[in-house]
Amino acid sequence: MIDLYIVRHGQTEENVARIFQGQLPGHLTEEGKRQAVELGKELADVNIDAILSSDLQRVVDTVELAMKGRNLPWVKTPMLREIDWGSWTGLPLDSVDRTQIPADAETKEMLYARAGKCVEYIREHYQGKRLLVVAHGLINRSLRAQIAHVPVDELVSIPHMKNCEVIHLALE
Repeated sequence: MIDLYIVRHGQTEENVARIFQGQLPGHLTEEGKRQAVELGKELADVNIDAILSSDLQRVVDTVELAMKGRNLPWVKTPMLREIDWGSWTGLPLDSVDRTQIPADAETKEMLYARAGKCVEYIREHYQGKRLLVVAHGLINRSLRAQIAHVPVDELVSIPHMKNCEVIHLALE
């Protein structure tokens, strides 16, 4: 069994501006930094063995603030990056027709498949461990769906995570 603590990064300037952040680095707001510090306090008594995270800056900054002073093995991977919005990246959410994603964007099916590969990676490398996974809203939703065996066409049944929210799961 693997004890998972899945977390979404702290609030970013791009979240506040309501833009398609996707695989942009992202910049934590002061609130996002505060959220990350609070996350660290929330996890202070949890004996975490390792950290697996997205390699995007907003996640790296969140982990550094939350885990400050804890010297843990930490793997940063593009496998946990947020969905790639393609040509929508950086655009305001309200500026596009969201019923038709661009041809150069990652689809929800592609993201779900990537999450499945990440779950397999976790199973292969972290058996018997307590793992902190820090990533992004949509990839976290797909990870949780994969773990719960929720099909891709039912992803909306998995609630969206708030910034620095922690979801504790067991991965058999």
